[in-house]
Amino acid sequence: MPSTPRGRALVVTASMGAGHTAVADELARRLRAAGSEAVVVDLLELAGSAGTRLRRTYRLLLDHAPWLYDASMRFWMHAPHAMERLTAAGAAPFERALADAVAEHRPDVVVSCYNLAAQCLGRLRASGRIGTALVTLVTDPGAHPYWISPDVDLHLAYTRDTAARLAALGAREVAWVAPVLRPEFTPPPDRAQARAALGLAADARIAVVNAGSWAVGRFRQTLDALADAPGWQVLALCGRDEGALRYARAHPAVLAVPWTPQLAQYLAAADLLVDNAGGQTCWEALACGVPVVCCHPLPGHGRVNAAELRSLGLIRCVDRVAELPSALASAPAVAHPGVDPFRGADAATLIQRAARAAPALDGAAR
Repeated sequence: MPSTPRGRALVVTASMGAGHTAVADELARRLRAAGSEAVVVDLLELAGSAGTRLRRTYRLLLDHAPWLYDASMRFWMHAPHAMERLTAAGAAPFERALADAVAEHRPDVVVSCYNLAAQCLGRLRASGRIGTALVTLVTDPGAHPYWISPDVDLHLAYTRDTAARLAALGAREVAWVAPVLRPEFTPPPDRAQARAALGLAADARIAVVNAGSWAVGRFRQTLDALADAPGWQVLALCGRDEGALRYARAHPAVLAVPWTPQLAQYLAAADLLVDNAGGQTCWEALACGVPVVCCHPLPGHGRVNAAELRSLGLIRCVDRVAELPSALASAPAVAHPGVDPFRGADAATLIQRAARAAPALDGAAR
């Protein structure tokens, strides 16, 4: 345990897919390894029925009204103060849950890995209901005002460009950090060993299609376009979606993979990743040196992420599923040539510094 009393961290995530939780769990592991106490909480679980409704609404929008979600995200970009007031009107259950969690765990620093949590924590701090140091780890490469609160002490971003954009949008202090990846990606598995362990041919050209944990977006259309791509073996990461798994298994040329703890091996074995969100799996593939093609990115944050990563030369993008076969035919041999997206600082180190720098807090705030 740390000798300093400023070693307790509360890490807030949300079970919206799996990316936020993967980052939060790894960040907590690093903090503990560095001598801090760290507890991870899920905002949606803390908020009970309100969290369940939010998760269900988000999934419904992605599945049935992606245009509406995309429009709201675009409007938020252009009118952030109006959207912040609108979302704040329904945030009371989440703010109460966070205030209770801070009172229970008495952290020296609260780290948000989810945008709604960052906004709620900022309002709690502004109103005096909590006095803890606040850090937001922005897990999206695309800068968006829904991550920003002026009452958060420090925002952490995965690229230098994202950090600059967040500062321009009003973030108080921003630092560039390396993407927070699990230990199996640093360093990643050896390609030949990964293929041997998975029973994949050493000389095959392998395209991995990532459905995410929810298989939202045009996953099925993507498989249809790639199933007969000449010279390629297609692996479909189906997440936890049973419908996606059944659909992938119906393609004789596709190897369907359910939710797996061997993700690092599958990515290391690949020649290409086809993604649609520019999120955690994209960073994991880049860490393995695997080129990424983002196909018809998800509305809202997915499109913002894809645009940012493309502008940095880290991925290729295609707007239509029909363009995928030609993208495979011209796929590069290695990812991000001449670009190193992992040079940023260690997030856990900066969070510990924020905790030590926090002012003394009175009993009510702690």
